[in-house]
Amino acid sequence: KDFSESGEIKIEISANENLKDDLLISGTDAVSLGALAGNCDSIFAYPMTPGSGVLVDLANFSKNFDILVEQAEDEIAAINMAIGGWYAGARSMVTTSDGGFALMEEGLSLAGMIESPLVIHLAQRPAPATGLPTRTAQEGLNLVIHAGHGEFPRLVLAPGSLEQAFYLTQKAFNIADKYQIPVFILTDQFFVDSYYNVKKLDLSKIENKKYFVETAEDYKRYDLSKAKNGVSPRGIPNYGNGLVVVDSDEHDEEGHITEDLDIRIKMVEKRLKKFEALKEDFISPEFYGNDNYKYLVVCWGSNYNVVKEALENIDNKDLAMLHFSQVYPIPENVVEFLEKAEKIIDVENNATGQFAKLIRAETGIKIDSKILKFNGMPFSVEELSAKIREELQ
Repeated sequence: KDFSESGEIKIEISANENLKDDLLISGTDAVSLGALAGNCDSIFAYPMTPGSGVLVDLANFSKNFDILVEQAEDEIAAINMAIGGWYAGARSMVTTSDGGFALMEEGLSLAGMIESPLVIHLAQRPAPATGLPTRTAQEGLNLVIHAGHGEFPRLVLAPGSLEQAFYLTQKAFNIADKYQIPVFILTDQFFVDSYYNVKKLDLSKIENKKYFVETAEDYKRYDLSKAKNGVSPRGIPNYGNGLVVVDSDEHDEEGHITEDLDIRIKMVEKRLKKFEALKEDFISPEFYGNDNYKYLVVCWGSNYNVVKEALENIDNKDLAMLHFSQVYPIPENVVEFLEKAEKIIDVENNATGQFAKLIRAETGIKIDSKILKFNGMPFSVEELSAKIREELQ
């Protein structure tokens, strides 16, 4: 009898002892586990591919952990619920994609004005509009950097590996809480849907701190005298005897609406000081290759592994990689890497070289060449190796 008649198939596979402690996870899993490690206790979202997996993961985690999971009626409600969660002392996040975040922008500005922590996971896909819902892209960088009206600080992280996704997502909650700013975790369809083995995650690296204070009766939410580097002590309702007032209008130190022009200037300057303070927690790009390089391949986010493997294939001592997992603000120490190269090659999954333009704007250094792919598919190692070789000629 053949297998279809007997119904019996037996394959014996010996266990690989080298992998016994490894974890087989996806990009979605890595972000979700990082959120859990960051003490995320509430998630609000309106489902949108490819960001919905994090909502599903945390819903499953909620069976064993104290996590509030709410599928909101729309994206506007979701981001405002998350802001309300932080106001009440929770650690909240939203997960979405480019089109869903477009509806959240007013909420982002609200977070900027009231100086609320906020964590936003945005899994990119080809746009505009509905675009290609089940394909990949890196088209959302300009969106998150410039989203919202007005001027206020934010941090944008773009993990390149599953390990980075875990640790950076956890760190996103601490940074958002510490500086009272929105922090983005920028992934894409290729990244969140990719599975591979990773070594056991080191929980000893995880440290979560409480960044809100018990309030006294004379508490001022935006106390300028205590605003070290623009960050005033953040109170939450019913934790102490103080009144915690926030408002989307410009406000005075107590949080009450004001049109005093001098106060307006002080509050704008207060918020923008956080850009300087953030430098303490900046994440430097990862360098790979020979120190005496002539050619430097610059990449960000999900292109980490494919660029690294392409360089291994090419095996040219004059070639190196600089991968950014913090894409905004651009860390200051990148200039020395860029100026050393005779030729800089940018690799991105978009049509306009958004990151290359950001580097030019922030550092004044022009990227010499761009390798761009925007058909909805990720780079293959073979394809990228061939294109980089062409740039070396």
